[in-house]
Amino acid sequence: MTTATIIDLAACGHVDLTGLLTGPLQEARVVTLEAAQTETLSAAVLEHTLFVLDGTGTAQSGATRVKLAPGTAVTMPQGGTMTITAGGQPLRYFHASLAVPARDENGAAQ
Repeated sequence: MTTATIIDLAACGHVDLTGLLTGPLQEARVVTLEAAQTETLSAAVLEHTLFVLDGTGTAQSGATRVKLAPGTAVTMPQGGTMTITAGGQPLRYFHASLAVPARDENGAAQ
């Protein structure tokens, strides 16, 4: 029988899931950016998704810029970068990184 693992992300802030799960989820963390602070995520190897918990800010990828507020979810597929910027108050969000399956020269999953 497999048992669940319970992790308090609010207490630890970050967890490497590669030793716990066999699927694509690699890392989970809760991030707090102070007012006007930025973080840039690269999707060179991993895909990213985030869910805003508190605060406001923006997410920008290339020419696309969106407002962030509690309840907003943003995903970024492989190949891009995204800069998250907190507004006038701290911005807190849940961030997950996912492994991307290898693809052949035609873009098909291997």
